[in-house]
Formats: sequence, C-alpha cells, structure tokens
Amino acid sequence: MKKTQLKIVKTAIRLFNKGGVANVRVQDIAVAAGISPGNLTYHYKTKKDLMVAVLQYMKNLQKELFPYPSIVEAPSWLGLVQTYLRFQIQFRFFYRDILEISNLVPESKIQYQKQIESVIAFNKNGIYMSVGKGYMLPEAHDGQYHTLATHAWAILNSWLTVREVLGEKIANINRGIYGLLELNFPYLTEKGKVNYHKIKQQIPELVKSEIDLLEEVG
Repeated sequence: MKKTQLKIVKTAIRLFNKGGVANVRVQDIAVAAGISPGNLTYHYKTKKDLMVAVLQYMKNLQKELFPYPSIVEAPSWLGLVQTYLRFQIQFRFFYRDILEISNLVPESKIQYQKQIESVIAFNKNGIYMSVGKGYMLPEAHDGQYHTLATHAWAILNSWLTVREVLGEKIANINRGIYGLLELNFPYLTEKGKVNYHKIKQQIPELVKSEIDLLEEVG
C-alpha cells in the first residue's frame, strides 16, 4: 500500500469510528486527510473501493497481531486478550456498522463470519488451556464449553457498542472484562478461583491503557 493510500485508509477508519460508516462521505475523508477529493478518487474511485481497502488493511493487521494457531502457543494469554481489545477498539466501526458495511461490500459478511469463528476458537482454546492447567472443571457434556465460548464472544462483540450508546458511566470497559470473568466463574476449580482474584487485580491497569487508547484513536 502506497503512503497516500495508507493515509487515506487510516483517516477513513478514524472517521468511521467517530461518525459511523453511513454518515462519512468520501469528501469528508479527503478533507480530514489533507488531500483533494480528486487525489482521493484517483486511489479509490468509490466509497466501496475505499471500504475494500480498509477491510484488507484490517485483515492484514489481524494476521500480524495474532500469528498463533492456538492460544497455548501464545506468549501471554492476558496479553493476547489485551491485544484483541485494542484491535476491537481500533476497528470498532466494523463491529458496530456491519449491516451498513455488508450492504456496501457484500463480501464483508464472510470476513465478519470468520471474525466470529476466530474469536470463539480463541475463547475455546483459552478454556481448554485452563482445564489442562487445573483452573477450570472438565466439560460436563459435549458442547458445553463451545456454548460458553460463544457467550464470551457475544460480550466482547457488544460492549463497545453499548458503551457508545449508553455512555462510559453505564457501560465502561471494566464491566466488559469483569463480565467475561464472571461468565467463567461457575466453572472454576478452587485453584482457578485463586487465579481469578489475581487477574481481577491486574484489570485496573489494563483498563487504564485501553481508555487512553479510546481517546487516542477517537
């Protein structure tokens, strides 16, 4: 991707996050990027072309940030969760405006489906790793932890939208992370409950850095 194209894509992401995909015009992106509308349309003739580039940029960054085939191979589970939250914040327009995006770029439905599947797989790997380390009880029946992993995805997928609609006081990032922890609590062993309290103590610093990031990316 050329320098000007990257500037356009990053500007589009910032404006989509702030105003919503439907409310941002190509002309708005050109002004915010400090280039002429003609220069922008030279690189991306339509808003659809630009959105395709934005989605490809998102996909490439995801591969770069999450190179591990399984969570067991990742250097830090909590660090990986934090990285995912940062990724979600950076591209929150995608999760919030997926219906609008899919109308513009129908192929984005496949990318969204793969996002769902990858997060559920990530959650399941974390659960099975916890079972192996003695933090969580073995699965009581087939499919139990797939359902749990799916519910965890639902929390991750919705907390940013809820926050933007209801505001920071009602739906802040703390509640999203605590919600994930509480979701797992009934399945924890005694050893897992000790680890649960350790993780809770680490959340305030993690939350602080993500709030800073929200202000940074707009």
